[in-house]
Amino acid sequence: MITVVVEDLCVLGCLLEYAPSLKPPQECELTVEWNGREFRTPATVAWTSHGGQVGLSFHDTDAPNHELLRKICSELRMKPLVRMAEDLR
Repeated sequence: MITVVVEDLCVLGCLLEYAPSLKPPQECELTVEWNGREFRTPATVAWTSHGGQVGLSFHDTDAPNHELLRKICSELRMKPLVRMAEDLR
C-alpha cells in the first residue's frame, strides 16, 4: 500500500500526485476515505508523467462503490481547466 494525493477525481478515473512506483498497465486498487465511508475500486494505471503524476482508469466498480463515487464527485469543487503536460508517456 502506498499513500498518494488524489489531485482530480471523476467516475471514470483519477489523477494521482506522487505515485512514481506505479507504471502502465499495472493493476491496482484505489481506496478513498470520504465522510466516514470507504470508496474502493480496481483500477489500471493508464499513464504516467516524468513529474510523478499517474492517471488511473477505474474498472469493475461494484454498484455500491459506483454510487458512492458519484456522490463524492458531486460534492467536490470544480477545478479550473488547465493545459495537459506535454511529458505524458
